[in-house]
Amino acid sequence: MREDNLRGVFYVCGTPIGNLDDVTFRLIETLKAVDLVACEDTRRTLKLLSHYGIKKPVISLYEHVERVRTEAVLEALSQGKSVALVSDAGMPCVSDPGARVVAAVRAAGCEVRVIPGPSSITAALSLSGFPADRFVFGGFIPRKKSQRRSFFEEWIRPGITAVFFESPHRLPQSISDLSAVLPDARVCLCHEMTKVHESVLTGTALELSERLSKEKILGEWVVVVQMLHS
Repeated sequence: MREDNLRGVFYVCGTPIGNLDDVTFRLIETLKAVDLVACEDTRRTLKLLSHYGIKKPVISLYEHVERVRTEAVLEALSQGKSVALVSDAGMPCVSDPGARVVAAVRAAGCEVRVIPGPSSITAALSLSGFPADRFVFGGFIPRKKSQRRSFFEEWIRPGITAVFFESPHRLPQSISDLSAVLPDARVCLCHEMTKVHESVLTGTALELSERLSKEKILGEWVVVVQMLHS
């Protein structure tokens, strides 16, 4: 459904996590109507806009320029322009930039609306088959080995499914550390969701640790963990 009063409104927009056909009609209509698109990576966003024949000015708004670009967004809104915020994939502000600018827009008294979209967190939960009536999201697993085991002990609890993000070059070691803490924990590893080469690996932490040590790992992964007992 098309929005009527788009002027001077800030839109937080969910975008596809892989397959560009996963957009909503409302997202397309919003991107067509706004005056400016603030995005994590202009190249990724221009690809999405081009796919749907949308031509709009874009500005980058990644972590290291978020403070400066927030001022540009506020200036545009003060002039009565509407702005859309998008990340490279999924919902902005969830392990992605955006929270600072959303808070600043609210503090300035401007209207903020959300255009919900895909999420790799909920997609992975659905693929895992683990109970999701209660779950926690712990963001990215720590880079340092010395911190990972205590991190897993803190976040993973019986009866509460846990979801994490991990990079390809650290995934084998992270799962190895998980297996040292909780070898029998059920794990689901999701990769390239919604894309041509979507893959899902399941097993105990120990089983997957042994498997990953023998395979070439590419791309970012979503790690879903279920602890069966205390």
